[in-house]
Amino acid sequence: MVLPRTALALALALCPRAAASQSPRETPRWPERAWGQPIPVDGVRPTGEVGVLRSWRAPVDVHVMAGVSAEDAEAVLADAEAVMDALERRTGIALPLPDGDRGGSGSFDLYLGAQAGPGPAVVDALSSTGLWDRATAFGCVGVIADPVARRRAVAQVIAEACIYGAKADHPIGFVRAMGASLARRATGGELDPDDVRAFQREPTRAWWSDDARSPAAHRGAAVVLDAMAERWDDDRGSFLRGLLEAPVQRTPPGSPRFWDEPDVMEVLRRVTRHEPRGFWGSLVATAGARMVGDPSLVAAPARTVPWVALPAWATVTGVAPTGHAAMALDLGDAPLRPAVGVWVHASPYHRWMASVLRLDRAGRLLGTVDSELISTGEWSARVDALEGVAKLVVVVVSAGDELLDPDGEPIRDGWVAMNLGPI
Repeated sequence: MVLPRTALALALALCPRAAASQSPRETPRWPERAWGQPIPVDGVRPTGEVGVLRSWRAPVDVHVMAGVSAEDAEAVLADAEAVMDALERRTGIALPLPDGDRGGSGSFDLYLGAQAGPGPAVVDALSSTGLWDRATAFGCVGVIADPVARRRAVAQVIAEACIYGAKADHPIGFVRAMGASLARRATGGELDPDDVRAFQREPTRAWWSDDARSPAAHRGAAVVLDAMAERWDDDRGSFLRGLLEAPVQRTPPGSPRFWDEPDVMEVLRRVTRHEPRGFWGSLVATAGARMVGDPSLVAAPARTVPWVALPAWATVTGVAPTGHAAMALDLGDAPLRPAVGVWVHASPYHRWMASVLRLDRAGRLLGTVDSELISTGEWSARVDALEGVAKLVVVVVSAGDELLDPDGEPIRDGWVAMNLGPI
């Protein structure tokens, strides 16, 4: 049978498409202008160990380096076993991924050196068998005389390794902050006050995506996670565990960076979508929580003024997304029935949220006056009914470009001018 010319042309046009549809699928290319964390280089393990203590209770080995006593090694092994038990029992998080026989067994390897102080968890290798991006890790820790500090350091390293095993591409700031929060739960203690102060000294910087921060400030950012967990988590740590395990994806082999998968902020948007003012309300509430509590551990405002100094203002520059600026008004010398006008002017290329905190003499939060999302760079409010209020604190937090993607192209820092005056 002779095919009509039109039918023959159609058949020839469809043949290549049919063949292509049956051919093996090509590996997707890295999307243009997409950002993600770089694929880590396999870590180099310490050498020169003089012995290994292997646990029969938990998947952990302590590699003892030169200059370390047997008593110190046994104490670290006991801490590691207790921490792993507590992490499983109190948080439900999976323990570090088995690493084959890189350390002589599949257990997590903790290298104990004679140098003082804690060390980081180091990514050992990406898992080739997982359904999403996961990594094995090993840890380093030094001899620490104080048993409380020693257990906290051991818990920090193990928790960081658990985080890499749950998801390999979290920013290092988030890994350390989450590690400190999980370590606090595992030990039943408190965050290291020095770490918290290091974080609170720099309120304008980003919570987790600022890799240039010191390790202490990264760990101190656990106060943000703890404030969120206090509001939304349960006794099993489902909220924190969800931040680790929900944003997952598998990066194809050969990519120079992890795929820009759903990140922590996108998970937070879903968790807080039913809160008052949604995600943005939770953002400013969390920033406000940094201003309340122990005076030695809160973030200091840029300026504190008495009533007699009004009108007054403060200008803060270099505010990164999730960073905040603050100004305080001491009402100790205020007249009867005072009223305050608050004006906020900020860089228009950022989005902002503002909150006025009412604090009593003990620094406890009595109430707030909150804004909606500020997209014009300007906001104002009248604050009255100040009976029993000892201090007002104006907090302005940056929402950046509204994406708040820790893997994305950074937006330049913003500025904030806060003005207070009597009404």
